[in-house]
Amino acid sequence: MAKHLNPLEKEFLIRQYRSNQRISIKDFCAINVITGNSLKKWMKQYDEGGLEGLARADAEIQNVLPEGVDRTEESYKREILRLRIENERLKKAMPFRRTRMGNGSMFA
Repeated sequence: MAKHLNPLEKEFLIRQYRSNQRISIKDFCAINVITGNSLKKWMKQYDEGGLEGLARADAEIQNVLPEGVDRTEESYKREILRLRIENERLKKAMPFRRTRMGNGSMFA
């Protein structure tokens, strides 16, 4: 059975793939255990509707959780993932430079 990714996980994978131009889609998908067709479909949905575009496709599935899965725990996992994605965005947006001594890092 294939694993199901929520919209934030899909967005994270799309951003990871697009940020690394040196890796082929085939290799990226093999590393992340997804199919190339799925990634291409997600990228199209993301380009057309952003995160909402990815969420619309999952609207029916999102509300159905397997037995024994705590909704609170699941929401915490989603929040952690959302914060990780936001953290990565902020890291990429923040300029980085070395200190004069070269042994530490300093944000400009």
